[in-house]
Amino acid sequence: MAKKKPAVEVVDTEQYIVDKIVGNEIKDRAIHYKVKWEGYSAEYDSSEPEWRITAEQKLIDFALTVIVPETYVDTIPTILSQLKNYEYDEEIIQSKKKNTIIILTNRFSAAIDPLSILALTTVQCGSVKFIDNDSIGSKLFFLEYLRDIKQEYLLHSAALPSDEVIDQNMKRYSAELRYRLYAFPEHPLIRILIPEDIEKLFYSPPLLSQLLFEPVTVEIYNRKENHLFAPQSTDIGFNKTRPFLHESYLNVKKCYDPRWFEHFFLDRRLLYNGMPRDVRSRDRRFGCSLLLEQELGRGWVLRAVLDVEEEIPLIMMAGVIRPCQEAHRSLCRFGERVAFSSFIEIPGTDSCLDRREFHDFTKYIPHSVSSNLRINIAESIFQCNPTCSVRLVKSGNDYPDLVVYSKVKLNEANNHMISLDYYKGFRKEVNRYFHKNKHPEGKVFHLFEKKMDFVQCQCLMGGKCRNVLYVDRSLKAENPNAKKKHKLEDMDPQFQFRGMAVVDDTNRIWEIKDAQFVE
Repeated sequence: MAKKKPAVEVVDTEQYIVDKIVGNEIKDRAIHYKVKWEGYSAEYDSSEPEWRITAEQKLIDFALTVIVPETYVDTIPTILSQLKNYEYDEEIIQSKKKNTIIILTNRFSAAIDPLSILALTTVQCGSVKFIDNDSIGSKLFFLEYLRDIKQEYLLHSAALPSDEVIDQNMKRYSAELRYRLYAFPEHPLIRILIPEDIEKLFYSPPLLSQLLFEPVTVEIYNRKENHLFAPQSTDIGFNKTRPFLHESYLNVKKCYDPRWFEHFFLDRRLLYNGMPRDVRSRDRRFGCSLLLEQELGRGWVLRAVLDVEEEIPLIMMAGVIRPCQEAHRSLCRFGERVAFSSFIEIPGTDSCLDRREFHDFTKYIPHSVSSNLRINIAESIFQCNPTCSVRLVKSGNDYPDLVVYSKVKLNEANNHMISLDYYKGFRKEVNRYFHKNKHPEGKVFHLFEKKMDFVQCQCLMGGKCRNVLYVDRSLKAENPNAKKKHKLEDMDPQFQFRGMAVVDDTNRIWEIKDAQFVE
């Protein structure tokens, strides 16, 4: 009897392991990958749509075989400029010459698709899998967003700097980051760590000129002269990015000590135009040091340095405070990938935190869905549950702070991981969909019978956690011929995205004293 050909990896059926991805192509306006299965010869290779591939690191390996790392960074501007020339629409195709379509298809497969694979690991740490029926449209929307919001540095991860370049730049980066943190006594100290052995990808660290350490209003954001928005240096760092602060902002003779630092607390009215806050002293609200480190396929991930007890405040979420309508407009303009990773709802207000252009360290906290799933990995029992949550805390102004705190002890047992359930706000929408359509909750791929987009959890379970987190709410979600931009333009009017709902109790506002919560 002939050996059985591997089937697609589907929930509640036998699973097959991806050995490697050996090619990509476009079929019916969707990207497909040629998969070699572990334990099977090449004759059993199969072409699978992207939404069936859960092996993120295998996708990265494939992308690195397509591009040329040595010249990759230099070609990024050219690749991004090609986005506006790329259009894959059946109606337009009919009016174009065949060789033109071949050129566009090859351009997508050889450049745009590998670029989007590498970029995705820098936005949400690879912790969430977006399942897109219209994957080409989604990739184009996402790359256009990174280009328009001027965050191309997120695309530079394929280049691998030399050890000398990493060591030199990390010393300067760490020094500038340390002095920036000293200026904000309410912020925890954060150490950045580069792995000793970098084999494939080096993720460029967040630009120091684009980091926020506390929430600011749009009015403050528009006043670029205050120290929150330090000018960007023209000095080249990792992967030809510019992560440093401008020399006019620093006193080079004092090891990159900000020139205003000594006088900051003497007359902060002249040097600080931020929002009024309760705490303006050197006594920090957060006593835990945190670590920002790289993980292949995830990008930067935030962890605790030492053991942390339960219900300990860790870090405050930051961003530009905007009306909630901005979050919904972003969803309709750029799609789920951008909106879900960039906006956090501020309960009790009509506002949200916008973390697109200026972001904070909490953007590097991965997602973990709340469930009772327990999985045995390498003889250790892991439970798929977030280790942290968010509380509202008194701030001294009209907008309460959103503070991440430990729900459980953070220790070696959970690898000091800081994780949040970003998608609990969508749970009722998903349950309503399954109830209406009488689908069992576990069989997530049945959503594609109606051509809907959805999201899966990709936490430390290694792709084994398949809880559905989101269902496309557009009126054209079930139309297989609807393009991505048409679906986004025709969003269900009853679905108003206000930002991710992450606060566990919206009716209680806490205070923090001596790094502890008090009511």
